[in-house]
Amino acid sequence: MRRKFAILGLGHFGLNLCLHLMQRNCEVLAIDIDEERVEKVRDRVSHAMILDTSDKRALSGLGLEEMDAVVVAIGENFEASLLTTAHLQEMSVKNIINRVMSPVHERLLKLMKVDSLILPEGDAAFQLSRKMTMTGVVDGLELTKDYSIIEVGVPKKFVGKKLEELNLRKNYQLNLITVMRLSGDGSEMLTLGERPQVEVLGIPTNDLIFDEKDILVLFGREKHLKSFIEA
Repeated sequence: MRRKFAILGLGHFGLNLCLHLMQRNCEVLAIDIDEERVEKVRDRVSHAMILDTSDKRALSGLGLEEMDAVVVAIGENFEASLLTTAHLQEMSVKNIINRVMSPVHERLLKLMKVDSLILPEGDAAFQLSRKMTMTGVVDGLELTKDYSIIEVGVPKKFVGKKLEELNLRKNYQLNLITVMRLSGDGSEMLTLGERPQVEVLGIPTNDLIFDEKDILVLFGREKHLKSFIEA
């Protein structure tokens, strides 16, 4: 059964969230007060509507109570975000997720007992800081304060060697989840936000020989990941 989500607010964050959810085979209802934004996404989601979400009567009857989650992704109108959230609570929507615009907005949402808060700019800043300070990191995911998963270009000294020769667990205290191998010669021009085409090699075996086009997907403690990259 397909999971159902409603995204209220189709700015840069809301739009991209809709598209990612559709790629994951979810049913997506996209809503915004701006006609141009709705038209931009209409043919790329399950349903799209032009609607003022700060109007409770307009929200009623959309079946939002039956959604797996409703995301308030409004990013420009502070009052509309709070009003929309209050209406959703009154409608007994079971899972409300809010995009946070500012520290004040975050505090008010917490006072409204909204626990699922997202700070896209903060997350983006964290990922950028990681890339700026950990040379070679392509992407990453912080699982806890101590553990992360990162994508990092294969070190030159690994190229041509087998996985069993390197003994990543013993020498670096890291687990290799998989390897992604870049397609082509790496010279293709990419648009902003576009990832290069890769082949995922699956579960690594000891006889895997590393190629200069490889990206390693590593899991481990933050300090061990940092030591590996710095080495």
